[in-house]
Amino acid sequence: MLAFLTTLSLFSTAICHRSAGHGHVTHRILSLHKRENSPPPSRNGKLSFTQTANVTRVTINNPPINLLTTELISDLYEFLLWTQPGPFKTTPKVVIFSSAIPDFFITHFDLGNLATSTPEGQSALNQLVQCGRLLQSITSTAFIAEVNGRTFGGGQELNAQMDMRFAGPNALMSQYENSAGFVAQAGGQLFLGPIMGKARALEYLLGSKQLDARRGTELGVFNNYYGDARTLRREVDALAARIGLFPQSALNNTKFSLSFLNPTTEQLDQQIADFAPIGASPQSQGVIRQSLQDSNETANEYELNIPNSVVQSLYGPELSAMLDQGKSVLDAVDDPNHRSKWGYKE
Repeated sequence: MLAFLTTLSLFSTAICHRSAGHGHVTHRILSLHKRENSPPPSRNGKLSFTQTANVTRVTINNPPINLLTTELISDLYEFLLWTQPGPFKTTPKVVIFSSAIPDFFITHFDLGNLATSTPEGQSALNQLVQCGRLLQSITSTAFIAEVNGRTFGGGQELNAQMDMRFAGPNALMSQYENSAGFVAQAGGQLFLGPIMGKARALEYLLGSKQLDARRGTELGVFNNYYGDARTLRREVDALAARIGLFPQSALNNTKFSLSFLNPTTEQLDQQIADFAPIGASPQSQGVIRQSLQDSNETANEYELNIPNSVVQSLYGPELSAMLDQGKSVLDAVDDPNHRSKWGYKE
């Protein structure tokens, strides 16, 4: 028996998988005679996979705008579940998320699922939240966002929870929920504070402002900015390949050691609780119906110009123009045509 255990110790290694939300540690015994594992085919066809050595590239393709539909969220969730370590299973050291659609990385949650309360819509919201938590709790894999398009709303929430983010010339981001009277549900707002600093985060969250690639890099939202898509891909691939050379146990321990910077589980749960009554209110349902009418969730001018298009639609083109010209918000809301839309009562 002792000889068997000694032999087993020579042919196996323990990889620690830790939950970044709770600090829990589980030891996984992985055979050194590794069975090669590939991610299962995307059930809804919204993801495609390319594997090289220890790196998996995930290409998101949900035309026309990579909307966070139930199908895309389900495919993302199933893939992230697959990346969790387990016995006799090889998992990637690095996962790169990129988009097949030039103008969009990942956009907002499918508003149709908020306009009509259905079990499928609620399940999609829950899975979206879990996707964010898996990005943090799976400490044996580094998740990298290769962003060269728009990432708004729920898509930006996932982007903010990636371990690293790199931007190309077409990258634009906005956490624009405040302009529509919402609070983000999937944790993105809470992660922007540590990334940008409280004051900067509040500027962009409360103002529902947009960040381009250069400004986002200056503020720490993106690790780096590259002037063309080819260079972006080359540099991300090079970094991923370099990380992939190193022991997975070291990656696991390093990622876990920085998890103290993450929001707590209690804080993330509170944001979900805050969202539920807001999203179900008559005022919010009116906003959702208006946004669906304006966007039709296609690659039209409304979707291309979020968050300014949301401000224009909900608060009027005159107010949006005043703000763009740098005039005082107080001057703008003093206009009686807009006071009721800002919640003021005469």
